[in-house]
Amino acid sequence: MEFLIFLAILAVVVVFVTRPLLRGPAGRTGHKTTTASSMEVADLEAAREAKYREIRDAELDHRTGKLSQEDFELIDRSLRAEAIELLKALDSARSQGTAAQREPSGPRGARNGR
Repeated sequence: MEFLIFLAILAVVVVFVTRPLLRGPAGRTGHKTTTASSMEVADLEAAREAKYREIRDAELDHRTGKLSQEDFELIDRSLRAEAIELLKALDSARSQGTAAQREPSGPRGARNGR
């Protein structure tokens, strides 16, 4: 019974401590509205970092002898192709976010020209 109480308290503490970390930078600065494009960019950046970690792990496995040369080449080629696709998607999302930020300034500039 004491073990279950301990686990419940531990779970509450873990949720309380990790909550600010899971909200991300927008949640910590007090911005309540985040655009879908900025959330997409953040997701893609996280995916990019995860893919880089996978590539480093595969390289380490190869150096330590856990992967043969043929397996490493196959995995490395696949991971790098996935990383390239992520980078292209990230560039696209960033350019869409930049274009979306420019749109509101267009009508303001037109009003100043009257």
